[in-house]
Amino acid sequence: MTAPRHRGWLALIGLLLILGGAACAKLIRTAPDASGSPVHVSDIRFVGTGGTVMSGLLYTPASATPTHRAPGILAVHGYINSRETQDGFSIEFARRGYVVLALDQTGHGYSGGKAFSNGFGGPDGLKYLRSLPMVDPDQIGLEGHSMGGWTVLAAAAAMPDAYRAIVLEGSSTGAPYAKEGSPIWPRNLALVFSHYDEFAKIMWGVDRAADLTTDSTKLKSVFGTKGTIMPCKLYGSISAGTARVLYQPTTTHPGDHISTVAIGHATDWFARTLKGGTSRPASDQIWYWKEIATGISLIGLVLLVLGSFDLLVRSAPFAGLRGSAVAASATRDRRWRRGFWLTLLVPTL
Repeated sequence: MTAPRHRGWLALIGLLLILGGAACAKLIRTAPDASGSPVHVSDIRFVGTGGTVMSGLLYTPASATPTHRAPGILAVHGYINSRETQDGFSIEFARRGYVVLALDQTGHGYSGGKAFSNGFGGPDGLKYLRSLPMVDPDQIGLEGHSMGGWTVLAAAAAMPDAYRAIVLEGSSTGAPYAKEGSPIWPRNLALVFSHYDEFAKIMWGVDRAADLTTDSTKLKSVFGTKGTIMPCKLYGSISAGTARVLYQPTTTHPGDHISTVAIGHATDWFARTLKGGTSRPASDQIWYWKEIATGISLIGLVLLVLGSFDLLVRSAPFAGLRGSAVAASATRDRRWRRGFWLTLLVPTL
């Protein structure tokens, strides 16, 4: 029997993919803003209500300084996620000149406390963002996905005059965990609720997200209308703080994070409602290259593990583990093929 082929070279390829993918991901995450200088991303901690230690990623464009303050955005993930889930939004906001605090909710990621406590950490996050010397406290935006929407709504309820506009991605005002919305609260609201969002019932009281514009009395009360809500139509007034707009990308609830359309709606809304940012077309997005790069690193990790295992079993300390492969079946007959497909498909289903 021939000796098994040496696959230690996989470890080297895997290591190169990990390092290359990580380097590319960093370049995208810190891509230059309009000034041409890289955005600085820092891992921060601050103390919130009751001594709770809060965590976040702070994206600071090079153009934002204490003498040239920039608008700020508090961006928050949903339930059982973490600050990195907001990377697509955070990268694009920062490229447009906004200082972004991607917050870990209480009881999530590296933030302390219990989940759902202290308004999910939203009020503390908004207070911290406004305190930063390079942030213009009069130009603050709030953005949250799913339960992150309730987080930023908690901040808006606690500090009603501390922000200018809000984007809810796959989220809602009112029950079960937010203050009831109205034609005047929250201020300047953009709702991005995808056409196939799975949580239409709990969020807006309709069975299907596709029926949101016609059947949700809850949403109509927020938009101040009794008729059908027209997507992309501006209701109310931005200058008065009563603006409302609905966007419905063709994706799902979790798909908002990886949708250029959903992210583009958020960047466009803040361009319309906040002053001091840099206008870029909604189509000008690069965040997905960071996701591709981290995916390449993940593939590299698998190759590194396989290659390292091969190297180890060929070394003297692990010589006792070496052995020849034993065929599971002498021939690839009908029974073998049935077992192969069941093994392949059942875990997937």
